[in-house]
Amino acid sequence: MVAKVSLVLPNIEEEGIFQIIRDSRRLFGSGLEIIVVDRSSAGFVNRLRKTGVRIIRQRSKGVENAVMEGLREATGDILLSTDCDNTHETEGLRRAADLVRSGKADFVMGNRLNRLQKGAMGAYLRFGNRALSLMFSIIYMRRLHDVLSGLFAMDREAFESIRHVKPYRLGIAFFAAELAKRGYRLRDIDIKYYIREHGQSKLAKSKLLWGMRMAWLMLAKRFS
Repeated sequence: MVAKVSLVLPNIEEEGIFQIIRDSRRLFGSGLEIIVVDRSSAGFVNRLRKTGVRIIRQRSKGVENAVMEGLREATGDILLSTDCDNTHETEGLRRAADLVRSGKADFVMGNRLNRLQKGAMGAYLRFGNRALSLMFSIIYMRRLHDVLSGLFAMDREAFESIRHVKPYRLGIAFFAAELAKRGYRLRDIDIKYYIREHGQSKLAKSKLLWGMRMAWLMLAKRFS
């Protein structure tokens, strides 16, 4: 029996989400549950409703909170998420889900850094990402190469162990950190990363300050 799969999409006015919805349904079939946790305008939400996805209006702020709100409502045995700007290879969701389904990992992140489209990520961001990922790997003793990635797959049992944890501002690395602390198996897979085609990034304007805060939180939350 194929485990039911749920996909949670944290969204604020991202045009790329419509392509992700189409691609995900093609990959996983009609049994896929798609939950969009949204902070967009009423007009954008009306467009989303036409796709037939379930929409939850985000009550909090931050991508980790959005994803957590969606995961708490999801019903699948395998739980997925990806950024909605369509920069992450959607096919990576299927391969990550397959690893979880096979029992080889409890949590799988997409590693963008080995398969970057030219111009998709500048040298400054690549350096910062590698530095933070190395720091994470040392602190949590789980080797991950791209902790700033927005794509992951997670086993239902693993999620239930952190369901009631209040997210802190580590992005998707929050889930990796909390699962690592509980002894779950973390892996990553290489995925393609594309140039953003629509709009501007919703990330913090100061990447340096955001990175410094993330580094501090990784240390502070390690034994909390």
